[in-house]
Amino acid sequence: MLILVSGPSGVGKNTVIDELKRRHKNLEFMKTCTTRESRAQNDGAYFHVSKQEFEKMIRQGKLFEYENVHADIFYGTPFSSLEKVIAGDKDYIKDIDVRGVEKIVREIGPKAKVVTVFLDCPNAELEKRLVLRGEQPDLIQKRLSRARMERSYKKNYDLRLVNKNIEQTADKIEKFAQLKK
Repeated sequence: MLILVSGPSGVGKNTVIDELKRRHKNLEFMKTCTTRESRAQNDGAYFHVSKQEFEKMIRQGKLFEYENVHADIFYGTPFSSLEKVIAGDKDYIKDIDVRGVEKIVREIGPKAKVVTVFLDCPNAELEKRLVLRGEQPDLIQKRLSRARMERSYKKNYDLRLVNKNIEQTADKIEKFAQLKK
C-alpha cells in the first residue's frame, strides 16, 4: 500500500507521517529527490541533490514525476521508489505535491493499493507554523499563495482532514487506510 499525503506547506504533513511511522514499523518513506536544503527532521524521506544533479536526473529519465514547488525548489519521485511500492514488501507513505498525486495514482493504482490524504489548516495557523519553522518572510508569502492553488485539488483526495492535533489526525488516517499495527 502507498499513502500519499498532500497539503499546503506548514500544515504538518511530515509531522503526521513521522507519527504514523512511529506507530507502524512496516511503514516506510517512499523516497523523494529534492533540491531544498536539508532540515534536521525527515531527512530519511529525501535524497538531497543539487539543482544540477536534479536536472541531470530529469535528462536521464530517472524521475517519474517532478515539480518546481517553491522558489526554485524542486521535488521529484524516482522510478526506483515506484518499483519498491509495486513490489509490495512493505507499506509506504509519501509527502507529495498535489500535481504529482494524480500521476502516481494512475501508475501505481492498478498494481497496488493507494490512499490519498489532503491535510489542511487555516491560513493564520499555516503562517504561524512557517514562522516557527524559521522560513523567510518572502518564502512564507510564496507558500501561502501556493496554498490557494493546492486547496483547489483537495476534492480529488480520498480523505480530507484539518490537522489540529497530530495524534487525532494520525488516528483518522490509520483507520481510513486500515493500517495494521
